[in-house]
Amino acid sequence: MVYYSVFISGGVPLNVNIARGAGCVTQIYDGDGIAEISTQLPKGSAVAVVYEQDDCGGEYMRKLRRAGMAPRPARAGDSDAQVAATVVDDDVRAIVAVGGETSADFAKRLAYKRGLPLYVAVASPSAMTILDGYCLMREGDVYALRKGAAPVGAAVLGDEAEKHAFDLPAAFGGICAVAADMFDREAYLRATGKPCRPEVRDEAFSLVYSAIDAASRGRDSAGLASSFAGISLKMALLSQSAGSGFIRSASDDCARTATMLLRREKRAAMKRGELAFIFGTVLSKAYREFACVPSAFTPPPDNNLRAELLSEYFGYDEITAARAAVSKLKSSALALYRVHEYRDELREVASDAVKVFDESKKLFRRMYDDDGYSLCGKLDKSDVRTVVALAPDTFAVNGSALMLMREFGLLDRYL
Repeated sequence: MVYYSVFISGGVPLNVNIARGAGCVTQIYDGDGIAEISTQLPKGSAVAVVYEQDDCGGEYMRKLRRAGMAPRPARAGDSDAQVAATVVDDDVRAIVAVGGETSADFAKRLAYKRGLPLYVAVASPSAMTILDGYCLMREGDVYALRKGAAPVGAAVLGDEAEKHAFDLPAAFGGICAVAADMFDREAYLRATGKPCRPEVRDEAFSLVYSAIDAASRGRDSAGLASSFAGISLKMALLSQSAGSGFIRSASDDCARTATMLLRREKRAAMKRGELAFIFGTVLSKAYREFACVPSAFTPPPDNNLRAELLSEYFGYDEITAARAAVSKLKSSALALYRVHEYRDELREVASDAVKVFDESKKLFRRMYDDDGYSLCGKLDKSDVRTVVALAPDTFAVNGSALMLMREFGLLDRYL
């Protein structure tokens, strides 16, 4: 068991239990966070630095040395096999991830396996899932979500983020996709009889609109990348504090499922945030219709068929596919009743989500140098239907409205 002292609001140190699988308190720091790291660890402590790019990782390690730390380099990868092959010396006291989601996911998994505290220095505007306790790892051609260490601290490297302007569409897309995630969160909480805090939804939409306001100034405006990174981290922290993990909702499940499909078919990859925006646009309109669904209940599709499709499209073995395709609800009839009980409120949230995507669609395309022309032909309608249909079985970490639609036998109706 390891304890690590982090700062919460007001500068009060708090010893956080970061034993494997335990929860953590995360603080977003100003600056690069090195001053906070150096005050929390004894002088000369060894720190493993996980990075994607040599220039960014090298500069951060030089700063750590000047602060009295002993950095040990570790190259980030995207598979569990690479995590297992990475050597972390016994004297290492903490792990620092420098970069974007790839380095953060790799470091989260590494920290989880070694039981070490993790800190993230964000060098990309796309930072939506960095503070989450899960990471995307590959096993051969198949991606899977794995448990990882939740970071105990994070900071935005402003200068480095500005160099990653090519990540602006992914950053903006990931933030806007939270609008659809809000319906996911509220519909599932209502259906399962759990309390729903409206202030979380209000704060999330406020952050989404702050990103839209920033984007309206144009992709070449100064500080846009670091602004997106900061908003992404705040959104992730809000999700963590709410205990609902809405940044891992259906739009994100669809994005990661689409990544698997594109990789398996050897097609050009797209970033998670780009895909999340595309599927968030589709889902928000489907959710608006779902909120108006009549009370008739239709039995869900055959689980055997869904398992066969998982094996066909993603190469799942039979046992894994069968487990993924089984029902997730104890009482779908009760859940459907509750959805109808809160129909008016849910319709309002869905309409708000549709409005976000209507307002941000043009801004999203203009985040690209070619004004979004490169998006043409990346996904066709059959791709979208396949991904949306199988996403609830593939990456359903938290409950979502998409999963409810599957359980109610309504998913195919809206595809």
